[in-house]
Amino acid sequence: MTGQGKPGRSWSRVIVATVGVLIASAVAAEIAARSFFDLDTLQYRRPYQPVFISGDYHYLMPNEKLPYVPGGPVALGYHEGPFGFYYDAATPPPRSSTTLTDFLYAHRHSRYNAAEIDRITCAEPDATLVHVLGGSVAQGFSADESSDTWHARLEGLLRNRLRRQDVYVFNGGMGGFVSVQEKLAYHLAVAPRRASLVLFVNGYNEVTIPANSAVRPGDPFQLGLRYSQLFNDGFIWWFARHSAIAHTILQNAFNTHVAEFRRRLDEDDAVFAKQADAITDIYTENMNEVLGACEARAQPCLVAIQPARSVTASNIGVRIDDILLQKRMTQLYALLQEKVAASPHRDKFIDLTRAFDKGEKLQLYADSVHPNYAGQQVLANALLAPSLAALRAAKNAPPLPDRCRKKP
Repeated sequence: MTGQGKPGRSWSRVIVATVGVLIASAVAAEIAARSFFDLDTLQYRRPYQPVFISGDYHYLMPNEKLPYVPGGPVALGYHEGPFGFYYDAATPPPRSSTTLTDFLYAHRHSRYNAAEIDRITCAEPDATLVHVLGGSVAQGFSADESSDTWHARLEGLLRNRLRRQDVYVFNGGMGGFVSVQEKLAYHLAVAPRRASLVLFVNGYNEVTIPANSAVRPGDPFQLGLRYSQLFNDGFIWWFARHSAIAHTILQNAFNTHVAEFRRRLDEDDAVFAKQADAITDIYTENMNEVLGACEARAQPCLVAIQPARSVTASNIGVRIDDILLQKRMTQLYALLQEKVAASPHRDKFIDLTRAFDKGEKLQLYADSVHPNYAGQQVLANALLAPSLAALRAAKNAPPLPDRCRKKP
């Protein structure tokens, strides 16, 4: 009698074959997604930054490369082990918590890094030191070269007008930052150092980032993403880092949510009014807190509200929408200016929202907010007079910080 195969073995073969087909299909689909549709796995433009949530802009890179960027754990003295990053007691310890902020002075257009700033601060006690904080416009992000940035231009103008070469403009602006991050930057990076003047250039990120990233008013733009990665099932994020298809699905879900959030801000007056109130309240609260701290330290500080292309267009009678409709942008800027006017520190605010209304006007922008080369020069010229006035009104030169007296 001829034996027949056991039913269990037949089913096993079917299951193995099915799994094999599924795996082969998945691999083929992944190859097609990458080769023919130019999809990619999850990549990062900005690394996670301790305290600040997000760091400097870098070209897209996988997660495993992020620890090695400026300001990452490796630069801070942590060593990569098999299951994480560890600090070794034999590693030279930091002299100050300001090392957590060194990345602020390491961006593409920063003309002085943190070590140079400390050297100048301590070696030239009579020098005039201007610290700049803010977002990408403060950085000079859109300039082709560091020498083309508005802060390089302002440094030259101040040296010329003050007739001295020991005038330095240190740029600690960071792309994407909002006022809460700038407040932290002031207390962690600037307050421990000597500053003759602290100049904030900001405003645009505050009013647009909620609509751009679907985060709460005042929150850093990556905060929702970091919450998702920390508190959601880690498998989907691991999968997105290894599968272009999974990453595309994840990205599309996020984009859909952001688009709906933005649509409600554009179309629902009640929702917009609540969001706008919160956005402008948080911004003025943060800036008032910093300006109050500056006043207590007898330290000159100014806050310049930067221009935006859609607002400039509105001022000159042209329709250009932004992340939000032009109508919403002008409403946000108007409400922001209204609350600044009611601030006890209103004389410390500089309104630059009409700085580009004359001359080349819209041609001064490289995009929706960043000035081109000509715009950088206009921005520097607009900041010269208030900066000079603040420096000349200062009664005493700031004393050397304690860090200058520490042994190396």
